[in-house]
Amino acid sequence: MKFSYILPDPKTYSSPDAFAGDVACMKELGYDAVELQIEDPKHTDEDAIYKCLNNVGFDLIAIQTGTSYYTHGNCLCTPNAVIRQRTVELLERFVDFAEHFSSILVFGSLQGRSSDEPSYQQGLNRIVAAIEKVGNYATSKNVVLAYEPVNHLETAFCNTIGELEQIVRNLNLPGVQMMIDTFHMNIEERSMADCFIGISDLIKHVHLSETNRDILGQGHWNCRSFFKNLKQIGYEGYCSLGVYNTRLERRECMQVCMDVVKPFR
Repeated sequence: MKFSYILPDPKTYSSPDAFAGDVACMKELGYDAVELQIEDPKHTDEDAIYKCLNNVGFDLIAIQTGTSYYTHGNCLCTPNAVIRQRTVELLERFVDFAEHFSSILVFGSLQGRSSDEPSYQQGLNRIVAAIEKVGNYATSKNVVLAYEPVNHLETAFCNTIGELEQIVRNLNLPGVQMMIDTFHMNIEERSMADCFIGISDLIKHVHLSETNRDILGQGHWNCRSFFKNLKQIGYEGYCSLGVYNTRLERRECMQVCMDVVKPFR
């Protein structure tokens, strides 16, 4: 099993050295790669990221795309055609960015909420149409958009693995696959043990996050059972660790999380 840690957008750091320090710390702790939250590739210093990661021999394994839903209101379900178009253009910029790093794109939050579109079916139709367009573009670039089931408190669409599996299979595009996240699974799935068994051919990425979004071990996620099932389906990709609700310093979070997952390599 290979592990990465999710870091915030490099442009939010106080300095390039601060970002480089976190990356170096990850390397020392035994992580295999890094995942980044990026607001928009056009505001990102691609060369600086490449140089920083190359210095420690890290790959940028995945890129999260949803930040601008919260900062700029970008989403795909909205009846506002201007917003939908700029969101599609944003995702296409992400595809170009991911191509340069051979990274996976994580997609979920940009679907939007019921406040953006109260009609589930109308919103879903717009989302699927947009993802088909972006997915074709991603396929042409040999990039994978890893579509994530997100819980109903964060998006109104595709909350469960079963819902999303049907959409991804119907699209039938190499550039649109799936990912799973233990935090969202804990909220939406009836069983954490077997809900992803039937999608082993579609899972391209995994997020590990505690049930309370704190460091691993502070909630009630059964990591031993999860890793057992993940290995049973033959998953060989990366697992990215995310901590979003803690009072600990980031580097302490990295250490504690690695201590938890290290036995499952």
